[in-house]
Amino acid sequence: MKLLDTSAWVEYFKATQKGTKIKKLIENSVVYTSAISLAELPKWIKENNLDLDWAIDQVKVNSTILSTDESLFIDSGKNYVDLRKLNKKIGLIDTIIYTTAILNHLDLMTTDSDFINLINVEML
Repeated sequence: MKLLDTSAWVEYFKATQKGTKIKKLIENSVVYTSAISLAELPKWIKENNLDLDWAIDQVKVNSTILSTDESLFIDSGKNYVDLRKLNKKIGLIDTIIYTTAILNHLDLMTTDSDFINLINVEML
């Protein structure tokens, strides 16, 4: 099972070759999205003149949204320091997405180089 990073959804909306891979994955299996991606996606959607309501609806219809809670944020804060040792570019939002994947026993699908060198990450 896979958790789609925000960058994977961007590829999906851009209809790239990587996006086609995401589309096939969605059609053939259950995929998940971290709720924090719903904070990142609108920026890209608005910058690219897509219909925000339609795009967010696509994410919600085609994946199970994994909510955030206090324990996820605490675990993410603890993981942040260790993850920065593996990849100095990873930010706190990406750490929350990655921690969501780990806590839910999911592989993370992404195009974001901030996740390089991390386990259970599949680069598109």
